Amino acid sequence: MDEGENSPTVEARSVKRARPDDSDAPHANGSSHRVEATMPASKQPAVPTKALRSVLKVFVVKTDPNYAQPWQMRPQRSSSGSAFIVDTKRRHIMTNAHVVSNETTVHVRRPGNPKKWRAKVLCEGKIADLALVTVEDDQFWTDELLDLQFVDVPELQDSILVAGYPLGGDSLSITKGIVSRVVMTRYAHASKKLLGIQIDAAINPGNSGGPAFADLQQAKVAGVAFSKLANADNVGYIIPYQIIKHFLQEYELHGIFRGCCSVGFRWQDMENTHLREHLQVAAQQSGSLIYRIDPLAPAHEVLKENDVVMQIDGVPIADDGTVEFRNEERVEFSHIVRAKHIGESLVVKVLRDGALLALEYQLKQRRPLVPILHGVDCVPSYFIVGELVFVPLSIPFLEHAYGGLNWRKLAPVPILALVTEYCELPDEQVVVLFQILAAEINFGYKFQTVKCELFNGRELHNLKQLAEAVDACTDKFMRFGLEGGKSVILDRVQANTDTPIILKQHAITFDRSADLQRATNNNHVAEQPDTQMTEGTI
Repeated sequence: MDEGENSPTVEARSVKRARPDDSDAPHANGSSHRVEATMPASKQPAVPTKALRSVLKVFVVKTDPNYAQPWQMRPQRSSSGSAFIVDTKRRHIMTNAHVVSNETTVHVRRPGNPKKWRAKVLCEGKIADLALVTVEDDQFWTDELLDLQFVDVPELQDSILVAGYPLGGDSLSITKGIVSRVVMTRYAHASKKLLGIQIDAAINPGNSGGPAFADLQQAKVAGVAFSKLANADNVGYIIPYQIIKHFLQEYELHGIFRGCCSVGFRWQDMENTHLREHLQVAAQQSGSLIYRIDPLAPAHEVLKENDVVMQIDGVPIADDGTVEFRNEERVEFSHIVRAKHIGESLVVKVLRDGALLALEYQLKQRRPLVPILHGVDCVPSYFIVGELVFVPLSIPFLEHAYGGLNWRKLAPVPILALVTEYCELPDEQVVVLFQILAAEINFGYKFQTVKCELFNGRELHNLKQLAEAVDACTDKFMRFGLEGGKSVILDRVQANTDTPIILKQHAITFDRSADLQRATNNNHVAEQPDTQMTEGTI
C-alpha cells in the first residue's frame, strides 16, 4: 500500500467536496475552543434554535488563479457556503478552506437577519480543508450568539444533524443522518488522507463549512461538513474534532497552519505467505513492508528498504497496514502520523534481516515532486522563449489544462507517471513544455505537455534554472531536450527578437512570472505582484 498522499492517481473512489454554492475531546494547548463548556442553568438553551443562531451563511467573491494561462487570473466569481461560531470571546468563526480560498471579499449573515457583515480570513489550512474567519464589527457579536462546542468522534449509528445553507434556498437547512463509518479519506483533491466521518445525511453544494451536530439541543458539534461521495446519494463526509483540534493547535502556536506530517516512506501489505517467509516474519508477527523511502525525509537516515515496520509509537500494525482505532474499528496507520505536529518524533519498531530494532526520527511534511495544492506548495509560474511556454508540473496545472478532476484520464501517460515520484533535490521541479504559441520561428513543432529535460545539453532541475540558462546563453542555437530524446532547436537571436512581438499579439505582458524575474532590467520583465503561499508545504 502507498503512504496515501504519495499516490493521488490510485484512489478507488471519487470524492467531491461539497463545493460552495455558486448561485468529550481535550482542548488544544489551552485554546479557548472548548469541548465541554459548562453554562449556568439559567442560560441553558431551552430550544435547539439557540444553537442554530450560530450557523452562518458565507458569501464570497473570489478570483482564482489560472495555471493553464499563468500570466492571468480567471474571471471573478461569487459563491456561498456555511460556517459556525466556535469562540465568541475571540470572535472565531469556522468554515471550510475551499469556501473562502482565493477570496477577494467575504461576508457572513446570521439566520433570519438580512444584514451581511464584512469578514476576513484569519487562518486557512487547505490540507485539512479548514479556515478561521472573524468579523471585526462589535455590533455583530450579540449576546444571542452561542459558542458551538466540539465533541470527539461519535460512535457508529449515532445520529447526526447537518446544518447549513445548501443550493435550492436561502434559509437555514437541516438534514438528518447517522454515522456510517470512520475512515481515512482525501480532503482536498489529491492531498493527504486524513481521518473522516462518513454519514448518510445529504451534504450538498452550499453545506460546506457547516456544523454536523451530535446534539443540537446541547450545541455539541461532531465535525465540519466538507464533501460528498460522487455518483452516490446521501453519502457525505465530515471533518472530525481530531483534525479540527490539530488545526486549532497550529493556529494557536504558529499563527498559520503548517500542514500535516509525512511518515517518509511507502509501504505494501504483508498478507502473502511467501513474502512473509522471505522477510523472516514469524507467524505471530505482523506489519507493513517498506519498499521506498523519501530521499529528503528524516526517515531516509534511519530506515531501509525491505524493513518491516511492525509498530508505530507502540501501536501494532496489522498485515494490511491498519491499526486499531477503537473497539473493533480499524484505520490506516498513517492516522497516527497525521495526529502529530511537524517536528515531533516518531518511534517505530522494525524487523530488519530477522532482527527487531527500535528506531526514532523527526517528522516533517513532505515536499512532493509534483505540487498538489495552490497556495500550499505551488503558485502559478511560467517562462516563455521563442513562443515556447514552459511551466512547472503541478496538480493545479493538470486540473486546469485537462478538465478538472478528469486530468487523470486525459493527461499524457508519461506526465502521470511523475505524479507519485519523490523529490531528489530540495528545489526540484518537473519542467514542462506546455504549449507553443504559433510563430514562424517554431513552425513544425507540435509538442504539448512534455517534460523538458535538457537545455544545451545541461540537465534541468527547475524552471528558474531554465530561465537563467536562456538569459545567459550566447550560443547560436538554443537546444531544448525533451523526454524521449526529442528536441526543439531555436535560433537564439531570432527568438529574442520575436518574443516581445508574439507576447504583444497574445496580450501577455511579461515573458516570465514574478518568481523568475531577471536580476537586471530588460524590456520584457517589470515588477509584478508577489505570489505567496498561505501555509506550509504538504
